[in-house]
Amino acid sequence: MIAIFGYHDRKRDFMKGKFAVVNEDKLKEFTIEIADICISFLFDQDPFESGVEYINNEFITDSRAEIKLRVHYGRIPLMGLEKKIFDSGSTWSLYRSQGKYVLQDCSFEFGSLPQELVVLEPDFKSGDIYLKNNGFDQRFFSDYPGYPLNQILMIILLSLRKGVLLHACGIDDRGYGFLFLGNSGHGKSTMAKLWYKNHATVFNDDRIIVREKDGEFWMYGTPWHGDFKELSLKGLPIRKVFFLRHSEKNSAVPRKGAEAVSMLLTRSFPPLWDQKGMDYTLGLLGRIASKLPCYNLCFLPDKRIIDFVKNI
Repeated sequence: MIAIFGYHDRKRDFMKGKFAVVNEDKLKEFTIEIADICISFLFDQDPFESGVEYINNEFITDSRAEIKLRVHYGRIPLMGLEKKIFDSGSTWSLYRSQGKYVLQDCSFEFGSLPQELVVLEPDFKSGDIYLKNNGFDQRFFSDYPGYPLNQILMIILLSLRKGVLLHACGIDDRGYGFLFLGNSGHGKSTMAKLWYKNHATVFNDDRIIVREKDGEFWMYGTPWHGDFKELSLKGLPIRKVFFLRHSEKNSAVPRKGAEAVSMLLTRSFPPLWDQKGMDYTLGLLGRIASKLPCYNLCFLPDKRIIDFVKNI
């Protein structure tokens, strides 16, 4: 038995109700929702036939999908890559081919093929996922369509005037939203554990999506956590923003203007390959910095930081 995501005990009969025949090819479809962005996956085989027993129902939605991705397993097609748009240098690259965008988990060096490949239509409303493995496994559902392509796909969608992915921990303290930003080792997971012990809800300790909504900036949890595995896909308006740093004492110093924008940018995942997407992202970060109180927060890793933050 494969327990997908591992958080929920909804059984086969309940979750199979989320699947439906969607066209004459008898593709099976389910839709996930992250930060109010809905993505449908269409399969030519029922995943439950491969031993899947249940899926975390928190990810599944009946809402209409903004993008539909057709999943093909067992083969990676040979692509005539025409133009390299961006190469991370080690983990993924983005190309243009016949007007489409091709996102892969490694470079085509010496004739090798990647493990996963995502081909997107120019309008980013549909595409295909190709998986080298011959069936469904736990990693696909918990990390669709596989790291790092899952997060790069989300960054692409967010850059279309939808939001930004941040290296951050999001906390819901009885309806009050705190956003703690930091790079690796700055204390995001530590902060998550401390607030969780204080009965707050942790949206995520490592990846948070922020979107502008009705004049406010909302943060949303994602499936891609760090060391702390508790998470929530809920959304909540942000009230205060903190840039984390470990220290020998607790202190908070306001950060405004270009300095705050720069600190947000260095803790974000911007679409470096897309000028329009970068312009939108910088504009969004600028509005966050101008409308929300931002602080440089140095802290001791104990429960006293909670009251300290609440009293700022």
